[in-house]
Amino acid sequence: MSKFTEVLEESKKTTVAEKIKNQLDDKSYEDFQAALANPGVSAAAIQRALKALGVTTSAMTIQRMREEQ
Repeated sequence: MSKFTEVLEESKKTTVAEKIKNQLDDKSYEDFQAALANPGVSAAAIQRALKALGVTTSAMTIQRMREEQ
């Protein structure tokens, strides 16, 4: 296999959900999922909490994730 093909295969896009899961520990990811399912927690609040943990995303992305559940 060529180096180009190796790099091409490695550069597959990961989704925001995958990035969040990869960057959070298991308990934090469970808490994120619970917040996502709780309409009393705003998308902006979830976005701010993720940002504080080093995960950059937008409140709109969080809202779309909620709608996909």
